[in-house]
Amino acid sequence: MPFVDSSLDGTLLHYVDYKPAADPPRFLPTEDPTKDHSKSEVSLVFIHGWPMSHRMYEHLMLPLTETYGIRCIASDRRGFGKSEWNTSNSKDITYDTFAQDTIDIIQTAKIGKFFFVASSMGCGETLLAYLRLPEGLQKQCQGFVWLGASLPFPLATEENPTAPSRELWDMILTGLRQDRTGFARAGLPGVFGIPFNIGIEVSESVLQKFEGIVAQADALALERCIQIITNRDFTDDLKKLDETDVKLLVIHGDHDQSKFKFYLSDHADNTLGNPAGATAHLIPKLTKQAQVKIYDKAAHGMYITHSEKVLDDILTFVFAK
Repeated sequence: MPFVDSSLDGTLLHYVDYKPAADPPRFLPTEDPTKDHSKSEVSLVFIHGWPMSHRMYEHLMLPLTETYGIRCIASDRRGFGKSEWNTSNSKDITYDTFAQDTIDIIQTAKIGKFFFVASSMGCGETLLAYLRLPEGLQKQCQGFVWLGASLPFPLATEENPTAPSRELWDMILTGLRQDRTGFARAGLPGVFGIPFNIGIEVSESVLQKFEGIVAQADALALERCIQIITNRDFTDDLKKLDETDVKLLVIHGDHDQSKFKFYLSDHADNTLGNPAGATAHLIPKLTKQAQVKIYDKAAHGMYITHSEKVLDDILTFVFAK
């Protein structure tokens, strides 16, 4: 189980490194030789969303590694999963901190050519990491797959009024402080789109798994990440991709919103929106190489509810001729 000390402050960071095996045979390997990518030497680096850990990708990484022969690396952002939040040497933690942590893991893992696969706030993290990679490593990065990206800025402004309001983010912070377990239990069905009457079903055991992932996170990390998310505009960073030749696939659900019941005085139901109009459709206006795919009847957690389609789109995009 690999760990690495952050080069910034010594914080212990956890990641997993799934490598396809040559012997004994992998479980359910593809019978189509054109889909066996074990000799491609291309790796996928997964960065999770808030408030998850690398475990949100297990159901994707296992077939990618065991069936299609692709090395998959996935980190736990500091404060989530098995990664520490900070040490006595830590300064203020920002998106830049997360980006450097990702660079540290990539350098430690010693990979060749790779693609980032990221969800939600993880998309901004991969963008910053790419822009700050040493030149040699930056050339190894072939592109990005972004799932439910929160870019360019997940806070309502006059220019982007359909993004979530500050009031709503503050209600989430309050809900987490008062009852983290209740917040996760009430909110996760909306993450996957269950309450929206679009035909989505997710088993109780999967919901419980994700409740456990949220429960594992450091309390301060949960709160600080919302402040970090809502205080960084990636507009100028996205424009910098135009100066490169990396590929970018943006996948978004047409029902990307999450319904939470906050345990406040009025017990009100509220919807946190991450609509494509405030995110996915803006990205191509800022960086020309972005391809956008909108999934029908899909919400923020399409990586679970539409996992086969996500898997196919990753493979098609990464190994396109």
